[in-house]
Amino acid sequence: QLPSTGRPKVLGFSPAKTWLLSPPQATAMGESFSRTAQTCWDPEGTASLVRRKKAQRAAINQYTELLNRLAQCRGGADQEGVMAEIKRVDREMMGKQEGKFWDMLQEHSDWPSIREKRTRLQV
Repeated sequence: QLPSTGRPKVLGFSPAKTWLLSPPQATAMGESFSRTAQTCWDPEGTASLVRRKKAQRAAINQYTELLNRLAQCRGGADQEGVMAEIKRVDREMMGKQEGKFWDMLQEHSDWPSIREKRTRLQV
């Protein structure tokens, strides 16, 4: 048993060091309750928000992967193929939700880095 707590000793467990494995989360008081209540009061809206965030993350990841491939190209047919793929993805994203998805995607916090890569790679 641990002398200070009276609890049985568990191999590899140190009460003083558990925060090293999972640091305490700093949240504003009531923030967690607010999110939980919002989920209960508007489950469809919450589900819609989650779907939108997942779709934005997938789009950001797709653009990142394509731009990284384009940066690795040596020119020629490979480069033209990746450029055509980026243009196809652009058209697809612009067509989602009557253009609203494209507008929201450009407001995403990770979009400036995508825009910068596109500018640098002349896409």
